[in-house]
Amino acid sequence: MERKSHRRSVTILLAPKKPIIVRAGLKTPPSFILSFIKSKQSWIEKNLENFKKIESQFPEKKIKEAEVFPFRGHERQLRVVITPGKKYFVSLVESHLLLHVPINEWNALSKQLEYENQLHALRDFYKREAMSYLSERIAYWAREMSLFPSAVKFREQKKRWGSCSARKIINLNWKLILFSDELTDYVLIHELAHLQHLDHSADFWNLVQRYCPNYKKQNQALKNTQALTDFLNE
Repeated sequence: MERKSHRRSVTILLAPKKPIIVRAGLKTPPSFILSFIKSKQSWIEKNLENFKKIESQFPEKKIKEAEVFPFRGHERQLRVVITPGKKYFVSLVESHLLLHVPINEWNALSKQLEYENQLHALRDFYKREAMSYLSERIAYWAREMSLFPSAVKFREQKKRWGSCSARKIINLNWKLILFSDELTDYVLIHELAHLQHLDHSADFWNLVQRYCPNYKKQNQALKNTQALTDFLNE
């Protein structure tokens, strides 16, 4: 329960793997708060059930030997290897991700450990790969569509995969690198189309469809799999 003097309404916040938060004003009667919660009981239960489905579909990831991580729409198994350097880092070799453990920290149990404090190494890997791959793909689609942004920036956005400003600056969420190439291309085409149509008018969607005929399928797939990236949250 969170109570603040300036708040006049009662709100309920729900999120996967997090406790339920109820916000209300200091002067709001407890009886009113309880009544409000009861009136939202079916809504709360429905959302909690949806969260369970999401957790079963996208189970928690652990940074350890043989764990599987998504990369460009494919599953890549993690291998823990020794490196002569002094810094942990992650790389991609063929169909595997490699977590490089510094030689001075390597021991007989290294392949059995969980490296929960190396999330930053995993995030750095995805960021590097995203900047390289997404830069290449958006340049390709810009040429195909004859629509050129003034700049392309990479960000970590909680609820958006991309955006386009009136100044023709396109922002891309680097976590797109987890999704399939086809799904990523849809997002890039979508944002480039905003260079010509800043709204979501019929003309906008017609332009998107010209370069991504199955955009509706891709849009729905994006909504269904957005929880795929949750393991990278700090």
